[in-house]
Amino acid sequence: MIRAKHKWRTPLSIMCLFLLVAGCTLDSYRMHPEFSTRADSVKQSVLISPDVNMYELSAGGVAILRDDWSRVGRKNLQNAILSDFEDKQRNVKLVEMDQRTGKELAEIRALYRLVHKTMDQQTFGPQQNMAESNRFIFSVGSLESFLQKFDADSIIFVTGYDQVFNDRRKALIDLAIADSSGTILYYTVKGTTTGKDLRDPDSTTALIRDLLSSFSRMEG
Repeated sequence: MIRAKHKWRTPLSIMCLFLLVAGCTLDSYRMHPEFSTRADSVKQSVLISPDVNMYELSAGGVAILRDDWSRVGRKNLQNAILSDFEDKQRNVKLVEMDQRTGKELAEIRALYRLVHKTMDQQTFGPQQNMAESNRFIFSVGSLESFLQKFDADSIIFVTGYDQVFNDRRKALIDLAIADSSGTILYYTVKGTTTGKDLRDPDSTTALIRDLLSSFSRMEG
């Protein structure tokens, strides 16, 4: 279903487009300065449904939100992330918004969107020199009461988009892990223009494998 139209003009998408036109892909990660010690306390994570949409770009440059594509893309992302963490022997379970969690989860997502905007600015924007590992300190506030409902100690946020135009595409996916205090311990971003279609399970799996490759390097 086609639900809405808008010009694709967010600051991050413009920045990403600039890099991609220049022949680069967006591939970066940041971690909290105490990641190596605080990550040991992360044993059971919950993944909330990815805040990711798919768009069809018209010849006139209008991005048309495709709900049907988006639902498939989110499902493939969820499966790929759960599978990747399982391969890494990390316990992750999916939590979807319902009557029990809806209001609280909506508030957490709203807080994360604000923090996410700042992380992006400091990671890719004019303030990126502030995003060195020893300065990467962000928090969404305590998540302890929410996580206790699921016997979990951390939460995984996923945001991004996949934009399709004829045989071309532009995808940007990022993932963050926050502990029960709400502190962002790990943040990774992957952008691509080639071969990564969220509607295709195999393609999505490959994208997530690339996205979380830095997490594998830090585990040791």
